[in-house]
Amino acid sequence: MKNFTLSRAVFLFPFLLWWVPIIGPFFTGLLLSYHFKTNYRLSIISSIAYSVFLSALTTYVFYIVKITILGYPFYYLVLAFNALGSITCIATAYMSSRHGTFARMMRNTIELEFTVNNMNEIDQILSQYLDVSLCSKPNIKFISEDQIEITRLCNNLQINYEVIKMGRALRVRAKFENLRNY
Repeated sequence: MKNFTLSRAVFLFPFLLWWVPIIGPFFTGLLLSYHFKTNYRLSIISSIAYSVFLSALTTYVFYIVKITILGYPFYYLVLAFNALGSITCIATAYMSSRHGTFARMMRNTIELEFTVNNMNEIDQILSQYLDVSLCSKPNIKFISEDQIEITRLCNNLQINYEVIKMGRALRVRAKFENLRNY
């Protein structure tokens, strides 16, 4: 049981969750978006794969069980719930990965990961966490054609953020470091 990590749980829980109509696929989409964070393409691809596989599995199991009392309308209901569940899973994975902000707090640092459409939106999101007007001008370092690193000082915080171009979107990983030593 020591080797059971959260990343393994993310891939095993959908097998249990899918059996609860609509709510299970919703949480499956959330789990997959949590695992892939702002990489919304992988989140969508994995949610499509899980949706297809788990829909086929539940349909097959209910076909094998053959609940004769309910008859054929029950199979159509299972198919309808699987279709709605697949749409819910894929939409939740996309919306959460594409429009969500993922944060991780450690002793002297906070790490944020989010996706934006342009560089101006970065300051809007960062302004939710601190007063950006008190920060120094950005120090920009070009890593490649699709990647830059930006460093800013804000009072006793140093903000380092990496901006990676992903298609039309920009994926941002920001790290707030406290410069004071406690």
